[in-house]
Amino acid sequence: MMKSGKISPEWRLDFGSKASSVGNESDRKILSTVIEENSASTIKRLCKHWKMFVVIIVPISAMLMLSSFSLSRASEIRQSTSTAIESINYSLKISDLVKHIQRERGMSTSFIWASNFSSSILDQLHVLRQETNTSLWNVNWPGVGISIQNTQWSVDDLMFSLNRHRQDVDIRSIDIVYNLDYYTTLTNALLKYISQSLTPPDNAAVQMLIVASGALLSMTDDRGIQRALGTTFFTSCGWPSKDIETNYKSLQGRSSAFLDTAMYHDRKIEIQLTEHKQSSANLSNFINAHDSFQLFMEYENICSSTSLPEREAYSIEWFSNMTVFIDIFFEIRESINKEIRSGLKELQSIAQFEFTLFLSTLIVALSLSGILSTWYMYCIATLTGNLSKYASKVKRKSDELAQEKKKTDNLLYQMLPKKIANILKTGNTSDAEHFNEVTIYFSDIVGFTTIGVQSQPLDIVNLLNDLYSLFDECIDKYDVYKVETIGDAYMVASGVPTHNGGKHAPEIASMALRIRQEVNGYTIPHLPGRALQIRIGVHSGPCVAGVVGTKMPRYCLFGDTVNTASRMESSGMGGRIHISCVTQALLNDHGNFVTEFRGIIDVKGKGPMATYWLERLKIEEPVKVVSMFL
Repeated sequence: MMKSGKISPEWRLDFGSKASSVGNESDRKILSTVIEENSASTIKRLCKHWKMFVVIIVPISAMLMLSSFSLSRASEIRQSTSTAIESINYSLKISDLVKHIQRERGMSTSFIWASNFSSSILDQLHVLRQETNTSLWNVNWPGVGISIQNTQWSVDDLMFSLNRHRQDVDIRSIDIVYNLDYYTTLTNALLKYISQSLTPPDNAAVQMLIVASGALLSMTDDRGIQRALGTTFFTSCGWPSKDIETNYKSLQGRSSAFLDTAMYHDRKIEIQLTEHKQSSANLSNFINAHDSFQLFMEYENICSSTSLPEREAYSIEWFSNMTVFIDIFFEIRESINKEIRSGLKELQSIAQFEFTLFLSTLIVALSLSGILSTWYMYCIATLTGNLSKYASKVKRKSDELAQEKKKTDNLLYQMLPKKIANILKTGNTSDAEHFNEVTIYFSDIVGFTTIGVQSQPLDIVNLLNDLYSLFDECIDKYDVYKVETIGDAYMVASGVPTHNGGKHAPEIASMALRIRQEVNGYTIPHLPGRALQIRIGVHSGPCVAGVVGTKMPRYCLFGDTVNTASRMESSGMGGRIHISCVTQALLNDHGNFVTEFRGIIDVKGKGPMATYWLERLKIEEPVKVVSMFL
């Protein structure tokens, strides 16, 4: 079958289509990426760059959290101060009730201990009972009641209990110990309720005032019991029993401790107490235990010579003086409570101001955060969009540059071995290298000079281009390196620039057989009917290889092996493969090639040499050949 050496229009179209399709496919991928990036929603683009939002989200979140915390804290302080004010006002009403119960306790004790019925003491007692009732009804009693003797008592329960106890007092069917225990149980329950219901604010100064007020209230209760016990001393000319005297003395010590506690937490109490001492000469008799006991001892000396009405008068006077003394501490406690209320109102005012301030700050912060976040998102969206477009453009240019670099590298690898080219690309120099054994192939066209005379220059160029393209396609399937082409000469080597052991001769031989097969029957396109023949020469041996030149560097082979291979080609015959005895010996070692002894011939520059024709492979190796001329 005759094969045409001219590249057919269909082949040119296919080659162009493949190149175009590769380029278009790459462009389509890049364009698809660009379109996908640009068509993506703003939200999706922003989500890809979520880390950029951390820059503004973190400080904004911190600012909002700080503002919210401050607002919550101000709200808590405002609420706690309001609750504290309410609890203080409520405790004052209960404290007033405690004061009246204490007075009723003292007078009822004096009435019970009086040896005879005393209308003056009873009249005083009725007045005090009425004041107790009024104070009781003025208290905003809690809905669940107050725990007294492990039972929740309402106002009606307490009033009923008081009226029943008062009846027992009027008929004097109970003793003073029982009477004291009854009223003391009530006052202790009320004092406990005050301490439990009181809600101190988060302010150290106010808390100290509250402690001082509570200590004074406890002190007045103990003094109230002393007032009741003292009345019995004056009506009976002495203590009714040793236990009562001991109880009085213990109460004296405990009340003094409460007073010291109150003065420790509020230094103004001592100043106020000093002022009251200066205005009342008898006040020290009730403050100092020594003065109080001295008063009792002086009274015992004159008690036996006094009448009952005089004793009652002394008792009422003691009760009145003790009441004045206790009222002084109630007055001091009232001033402390006023100071507490004033401090709480000031705290409440500050808390209200801070609440308003932090609320306004939070609103402003939220507004600014919304504006800044929206603006920042817009800026990021714009920036990411521009970056996306720029990145797409850069990617496209980078891909184009990579394609061009790949083409340049391919062209460079055609001019120089890849190994050598990579060394030169790094800026280093490639030193010449000696190879102990390589196989070199030379081929040329038989009668090329005559063909050149009969052809136009363009026809010669097209012929050589088609022929060398065919050769290039063939050698790609073998471990060989195309050294150069000069005119119609085609030079190939194996075992250089990369050593391949003993494979160089079989690789060149297989390649030569394939090239001969492809060229067999090839007709010259512009000379119809004229077949093209090539001569092939092969020789094996040592050589030196290296890069020569700087303007257009070439990888060249030097040595006698190159000259001998060239002589094998020039002394050969068209359509045949002329090999040296050295190459033939290497092929025999391989065992898969059929050679024919040509004889002893005189080789120019070498003298007589035994040479051989390479005929064929013993066993055809299945090589997939895609011919461009099919």
